[in-house]
Amino acid sequence: MKTVLVTGAGGPLGVNFCRSLRASGEPLRLIGTDANRWHLPLSLCDQTYLIPFAKDAKGYRRALLEIAKAEAVDVIIPTHPVEVRAVAELRDAGALGNMKTALPTTSILDVTDDKAKTQAILLAAGLRVPATRLLSNEADVHEAFAELREGDEPVWVRGSGAPGLGIGGAALPCRSVSIALAWIEHYNGFGKMAASAYLPGDNLSWMALFSDGVLVASGARERLEYVLPHVSPSGITGAPAVSRTIENPELARMGEQAVRAIDDAAHGVYFVDFKGDRENRPCITEINGGRCGTTIHFYTEAGCNFPHLLTKLASAGSLAPLEGGGSCIAPGQYWIRTLDCGPALVRNEDFDSYPRAGLELT
Repeated sequence: MKTVLVTGAGGPLGVNFCRSLRASGEPLRLIGTDANRWHLPLSLCDQTYLIPFAKDAKGYRRALLEIAKAEAVDVIIPTHPVEVRAVAELRDAGALGNMKTALPTTSILDVTDDKAKTQAILLAAGLRVPATRLLSNEADVHEAFAELREGDEPVWVRGSGAPGLGIGGAALPCRSVSIALAWIEHYNGFGKMAASAYLPGDNLSWMALFSDGVLVASGARERLEYVLPHVSPSGITGAPAVSRTIENPELARMGEQAVRAIDDAAHGVYFVDFKGDRENRPCITEINGGRCGTTIHFYTEAGCNFPHLLTKLASAGSLAPLEGGGSCIAPGQYWIRTLDCGPALVRNEDFDSYPRAGLELT
């Protein structure tokens, strides 16, 4: 029986990753780690260890190697972006022992963890990205509003790095320079934040798995509603409450081109986020390399088990494309969840099975 070590096993992505592995039908032994002791009871692994945070590089390495030896771990799958970087660095240093993994190189992670670097490469490749300006001082903020604001629409001000590696979650639609300056000051964000043109269109994502530059499988979804949107100033959080699978050839084309522009020998999982512009044309807002999104179990239930494919890729070193290639997920499937409720997979036609009362039927 293969033994798989899943880091961050008590968090949303770790739990959904393990749900997908359990659903694969392959008899896997799952070992989990988490640096947050309160998350340990949430893990779905057969055994879960409390370990140091990845920022404690020596302690983190010591913990992983100790667990690998005690549990005879075959494959390690990091989930949190900080741990993706930490495990990739250990792999590059030949310090993972016998554990196998499937991650981009650290030089690729340097790009995907930096939205400004990502955008520069995508722009040079002729791909559609939102107009963006790095904010190094107050003058940059005034110039950004002059360049990027249109009518009454806000300017999107956010961190330029991944969560845990910079300022990743500090996103706010700002309608005045004074609000933007206060937001940046709150995060001590000059040099680490950027302003972008506001994109009012659809919120989309394209997920893919590559094997040494070969596209193995992909799928796309649209985010429709968010868990607890009132806790975020923008009304958008990192946790979609309602998503649906979609089939969008332009999105698939742009997603694949974006990954290949960053990494011409892409290996492992990547997901590309898009937001529609004023004409609702998809613009690439970021690429996440080496990890799945938190709602990855949705793709599994909808027809493509990316976590299992990733585990097989790590173990075998290469994978052939799935039959048909390209998108392997049927459109029109909804994933519905909220705090302590769900998730539930619902197909388009299933909504019509619910009786209605007091509603005008159209």
